[in-house]
Amino acid sequence: MMNHTDLPQMTEDFDRRVRQTLQDLPAQPQRARRRPFRTLIAVGAAAALCIGGTAFAASDLPQQIQRHFSLLFQGADEQLLNGHTITPAPGALVDENDAYRVSVESVLFDESAGTGVVSLHLENKKKDGVMPFSTTGTLEQYKGDNIVWSDLAECMANEDGQLTFDVWFGQSDWCAGKFYLNEARSTPNDYYIEGAFIPVGNYTASDGSLRLEVGEQGKYTVDDDGMTRPSPLLTVTLPAFTPLPYYQSADGLVTLSQIGLRVGDPEMNCVVDELDYIAVHMKDGTELVIQDKQNSIDRTLYVLGQGSGSAGEGYDVGTYVLAKTFELENVQSVVLNDTEYPLTA
Repeated sequence: MMNHTDLPQMTEDFDRRVRQTLQDLPAQPQRARRRPFRTLIAVGAAAALCIGGTAFAASDLPQQIQRHFSLLFQGADEQLLNGHTITPAPGALVDENDAYRVSVESVLFDESAGTGVVSLHLENKKKDGVMPFSTTGTLEQYKGDNIVWSDLAECMANEDGQLTFDVWFGQSDWCAGKFYLNEARSTPNDYYIEGAFIPVGNYTASDGSLRLEVGEQGKYTVDDDGMTRPSPLLTVTLPAFTPLPYYQSADGLVTLSQIGLRVGDPEMNCVVDELDYIAVHMKDGTELVIQDKQNSIDRTLYVLGQGSGSAGEGYDVGTYVLAKTFELENVQSVVLNDTEYPLTA
């Protein structure tokens, strides 16, 4: 995500009007807090102006990583697969109807930071060559070698009848996120899709299993709490995950895993908007920049701002799905703006 001041064609007045439009949208009722639209605007006006998301094919990944999450990671090591990435046997995690068949290929979830990634295969059983969703690109001003999501093609349901992709838990607890089409692997009737997601709220294992739902735009269901959401056509319960190792600051405000970063700062009204610079410092003195708005660097796949308190009290928690992984045991600290937070296991 870039700061709006980095884009000369975006005037202050235009930015102000976009933000005002978003703020004027009605908030969800408290009982529907699991999918509050206003919570999601914490990613800022720049993300709101982007048409969809994008992909980054990393050629230097180990072959196994490329097979499972070839779009999502810029760099990874074998630890991502060593007991943490769940790769079911072919045909193990499948649901189908007369028109489509969906298979989950791999899933990786980090409960500590609250971030996850999933890859799936969608088959069009009708074999009519009609893609059941749209893909969107990104505005040119957001493209760049260091903006990871700027090359991905997001799967969108823009018309009634098109398919939606979401991860859920509980009855109607939602995971915000984006799903991207792997154009290199896909054919007219077979679609390989990868998604990055973040549970809305504080998910714990006691909340129940995560599940992938393929819904249909224009068709909705109402749950026992009165919440309206897309009716699921296909549902696959995701397997139980093995907790990923993580490091944390002494005050508990910063949590870092190989695929996720969670920052909670009650002094900030909106963590995502107020954090301009994020970097991971290694023990050998090297530095991995995650986000630098001034220099248009963004190595995240998805970002979500949420409030730790009741509705309307700000967005003092920011969660980041990372596109660049590292050896966690070599991490020394995380730098947020001008403050360094030493981390320990």
